[in-house]
Amino acid sequence: MKKFSSVAIFAVLLVLAAIPVSAAIQYNLETFSGGSWFSVDEKQTVYINVKKTDGSGVSLKDSVITNIGWYKYSDVLYSVLPGAPKPTLHYGNVETGVVGEFSPEDKIVLWIETENSEGKKETFSMFDPKDLKHDIWMLNNSGENIILNWGDYVNIANSQKAMNPSGFEFSISTNPPTGQPLPGIIATLLVGGGSLVCLKKYRKQKAEK
Repeated sequence: MKKFSSVAIFAVLLVLAAIPVSAAIQYNLETFSGGSWFSVDEKQTVYINVKKTDGSGVSLKDSVITNIGWYKYSDVLYSVLPGAPKPTLHYGNVETGVVGEFSPEDKIVLWIETENSEGKKETFSMFDPKDLKHDIWMLNNSGENIILNWGDYVNIANSQKAMNPSGFEFSISTNPPTGQPLPGIIATLLVGGGSLVCLKKYRKQKAEK
């Protein structure tokens, strides 16, 4: 019985280790350049979440966002210098909502492509020195979830004109979108299956004695 108890405890510990703990996500604004970027406080996968204002979830691919990606902040910042190469655009996954996996030292500039009801596509970025009008900015920050909006920067009293459709709330988050499996679920199922096999073997051995 002690042997089985040890196996069960070990299995529980493995299951707990497989459950992911979300890290905080930070929105940063560089006052000297006017540029913004986000970072995480530990190595973490970052997602784009979409939900209606009533709280119900919406698939990213079913929203007005048709593509997602990111730049390194340093690449964008120095892209305006003479002879500087164009910043490399890294693509995320619209199907899963995954922007990418990042480390604390990463400074990430979010980029999105949208399409309106007339089929017109536009791209917006947290920071693009060559296109200050098409901007993404933070509305609210709750640690694991940064609610954002996008639109045109209007040079009248430093105001911003939102183009984000009403009825939807978009955010970057360290939590998977609604309906997406948690990263640790597969590992948990594997561990759980292994525990079941151990239990069956234990019972078989006990019956043979």
